[in-house]
Amino acid sequence: MNKQHTISIVVMLAIAILLVGACKKEIQQAPTITGVSGELNTLNIGDRLVLAPNITNTRGNSYSWLINGKEVATGQINYTFEAKEAGDFEVTFRIDNKGGSDQKTFKITVEKAISIVIPEMQPFALSQVTEIKPTITGPDRNDYEYQWAIGDQVIGTGKNLNFISPESGNFTLTLKVSAGKQSVSATKNIQVSTATYIANAYTVLEFVPAPGKLHNWSVIGDKANWQYFTEFPLPYSDFLAKASEMRKTNLYASLFVGAWGGQATFKFDHTVANVAGKTDLELMAYCSIKDLPAVYVAYDRNKNGKPDADEWYELKNADYGLEDLPDYQMTFTHNRTETDATRVYTYVDWADNQVPPLQGQHVNNKTFNSGKTSEGKPSTRGFFPGYYMDYTTKIGGFLAGWSTGPIVLKGKRVTKDVTGAAPFFQKFNLDIDNAVTAKGVPVVLPGVDFVKVQKVVYPMAKLAATGDVLQDQNMEEGRMLQVASIVDKNLKN
Repeated sequence: MNKQHTISIVVMLAIAILLVGACKKEIQQAPTITGVSGELNTLNIGDRLVLAPNITNTRGNSYSWLINGKEVATGQINYTFEAKEAGDFEVTFRIDNKGGSDQKTFKITVEKAISIVIPEMQPFALSQVTEIKPTITGPDRNDYEYQWAIGDQVIGTGKNLNFISPESGNFTLTLKVSAGKQSVSATKNIQVSTATYIANAYTVLEFVPAPGKLHNWSVIGDKANWQYFTEFPLPYSDFLAKASEMRKTNLYASLFVGAWGGQATFKFDHTVANVAGKTDLELMAYCSIKDLPAVYVAYDRNKNGKPDADEWYELKNADYGLEDLPDYQMTFTHNRTETDATRVYTYVDWADNQVPPLQGQHVNNKTFNSGKTSEGKPSTRGFFPGYYMDYTTKIGGFLAGWSTGPIVLKGKRVTKDVTGAAPFFQKFNLDIDNAVTAKGVPVVLPGVDFVKVQKVVYPMAKLAATGDVLQDQNMEEGRMLQVASIVDKNLKN
């Protein structure tokens, strides 16, 4: 073999080796896709999402896009997904070349569009609660938010609305529903009919006074009527009816709730609307500025016409949380009533639930001649609640319906120094938004139908005769709580 021929063979072998190497190199350069995470992309109908993966080795590639296994595009690196319908979608990007293939999948969910339907409704009754239940469909999420409004005033934040209006007329009600990135609103024109109500909670459902010195349980009126004025010594149910009749037209027709624990419960002839950002009730009471009464409210949730035990909530005031004895109890017992030639004596025993118990007896006495009303009838001033005596026969006893046994009063006790804080008739503005449960948890009420007022401050005072020593003033005549009007401030018609 000659030299030239040998060189040619070597050159050909070298070229072959280079070609084989080039082919092997091309086979190893399979395409790869990056920049695609496994996270779920959440869209709403109408949204568009540009899918732009990163790829390596673009030489000789073919591209295809598939949605849930069905090819939707070829020959393009990027793809714009259009959310036209709700559902779950897998958008797969695939690359092929002679060296191999790769694919990655984008996970997309398109949420259902929120839809709101507020039902057609008959005219609403003025100052009465009606529940509105909209039909809402949309995505399966746990972050729904609701906002009911009339104009720019938000009146509810729950799915259903306990609607109440203290004003008649035509209104546009708007419900805004938000979930995820969606926010949808619906409106409904509603009508609130007219009606006539009494603004004052005139109906007296319960009257349980705590007796004290010269307590005058049967007077219905303000402090000027304490002594020898017109009284109403009636059977219990008749007394409640008489007090209700007087309170219907007289805002000063107060009840003498008396010493610590005494209470009275009142009913409106309508539901007092809880208007956001405003005080809803005005209470007029005779008490010291340091001797605030506790006020409890109830909404007649089950519409049975009475306040059930689980419907009561306290309205927080300046004394809320200051009680030193949260579960205090006092028992008052009528011991006896005696007379002599000129006077009548009433003995009342009392004791509390402390260990050992505080206890004692107070005695009321008055002459037959001075202890009469302006009509010349025997006055109940100083008698035990429900007790009455005919001065001529000197025969006394309990009127029908009043408790003949011990009066047991329970509640919280706020022991306070009320020195220098004289009681007087004053008005208190109350906000239903301050309602809390027995554990202090705020509660949202659409309105209230019942109000209970109780004396919870146990007054102590420094008297001139005793210097700096605090004296028990609980059963003193001048410290007794009187409850007059309780007015709906929001009622317009």
